[in-house]
Amino acid sequence: MSKQETLNKLIDTHEERIIGVLKSLEDRIRSDLTSKTKGGSVFNTQFAIAYRPNIKTLIQGIYLKEADAIINEYDQIVKEYQKVVKKLPIPSKFKLLQKADLEVINQLKFLSFSGFEDIANTFLDTISNEVYQSALIGKPFNEMVKNIAGAINGIYQRSNENDINRLVDYIEKNRYTSNPAILTKVNQAKTTLASKYGADILGNNMRKYSSQIAHDSVMQFDGKFTKYKGDQIGIKQYKYSGTRIDTTRDFCARHIGRVFTDKEARRLWENNNWKGKSGSDPFVDRGGYRCRHSWIIYNPEWENIL
Repeated sequence: MSKQETLNKLIDTHEERIIGVLKSLEDRIRSDLTSKTKGGSVFNTQFAIAYRPNIKTLIQGIYLKEADAIINEYDQIVKEYQKVVKKLPIPSKFKLLQKADLEVINQLKFLSFSGFEDIANTFLDTISNEVYQSALIGKPFNEMVKNIAGAINGIYQRSNENDINRLVDYIEKNRYTSNPAILTKVNQAKTTLASKYGADILGNNMRKYSSQIAHDSVMQFDGKFTKYKGDQIGIKQYKYSGTRIDTTRDFCARHIGRVFTDKEARRLWENNNWKGKSGSDPFVDRGGYRCRHSWIIYNPEWENIL
């Protein structure tokens, strides 16, 4: 399996797993609230204040536990890198992981996990506030539960209506299609869901941010580790790599396969703007949000080796 294939597999499986975990989190919070309030009959501000630790425990035990598990799989990225450098005419010490390398890998994993922690803390507050405010103003219990589901999964929240669940399944299956006809149907399905779930189409929910970070943190880990090892070896050039698909940004399409020095890449990224740009560090941000392009160490003398 190539490096790009490994990255794509991690992205796809991690997004799928984090989405599945959010469905479980929604179900567990709904079930727990229903049980502890006896279907809403024992629901007041005193309960709401005392309930916050329960929400925190559920988020940590379900959401952050899975985040930790998927981040540990970033070791596969390191292994792919080692398979590549093993073939290169460089000193042996750069082909093996040293103690300092392991420390850097652990620190990069910690940075990735902190992104999921930020989401967890934000929505711990969001959900806890919804419970308290609902109790304070006497909001109907079922409406509160529906709002919490929206905060977690937006228009993709669980439903007792089979038609809605079928729409969700269709979107899940085809959410990254490049087929224009299917993409039109996906957008129609999203519009229908939005009409059912109203304001949730705004997308300010855990699913939106978690799905994106599950994707981008894989690529950011790869970019940071590649640059770190390149600097360590003394690499002067990097190649912007990946494939072109229908949704490839114009910026990326123009530069795939090009070789840059560090300064050339940074100057280009800093002096250009494009839709979806997420920052100006080429080795961290690449083409922007959800970009699957990456960097590989480059030396013209290695053309027949890599």
